[in-house]
Amino acid sequence: MAKTYRASADHGTGELSTILGPDADLEGSLTVKQSMRIDGKVKGELSSSETVTIGSGGSVEGNIVAKDVILGGSVIGKLSASGKTVLEHSSRLNGDLKTTRLVVEEGAVFNGNSDMGDAGAATAQHVPRKITLDEE
Repeated sequence: MAKTYRASADHGTGELSTILGPDADLEGSLTVKQSMRIDGKVKGELSSSETVTIGSGGSVEGNIVAKDVILGGSVIGKLSASGKTVLEHSSRLNGDLKTTRLVVEEGAVFNGNSDMGDAGAATAQHVPRKITLDEE
C-alpha cells in the first residue's frame, strides 16, 4: 500500500508525491503535479504545480518553478513561485527570485534580484492626476 505524505502545514500544502533522498543525485528535469521534497542533489530543472521543498541538506543547480517553494538548502539558479517563497535560516539562494509573497528567516543568504510581481501592482498602476487651476 502506497503512503501519502502531506507537506508541512506551517509552510506548504498538498500531497507530497515525490521525495528525493539525501543519497540521491539527479541530473535532468523533474516535473510533478503534486508536492516534492529534495534532500539530495539535483542538477537540472524542477517543476511542480504545488510545493517544492528543498531540505537543509538538499541542493539544486538549476531553475525551480512551483506554486510555493520552501528553501532550507541551497539553490543556484532562478526560482519562480506563483504563491509563497520561504527562505529558511539554513538556506542559500544564488540567483533571481520571482514570487508574490516572501518570507526570509534570519540567517538565510540571498544573492540575486527579486521580483514581487503582483505585490506592487496597485502602486504601479496609480497614475497621478494633473489639476490645472485657472486664475480669475
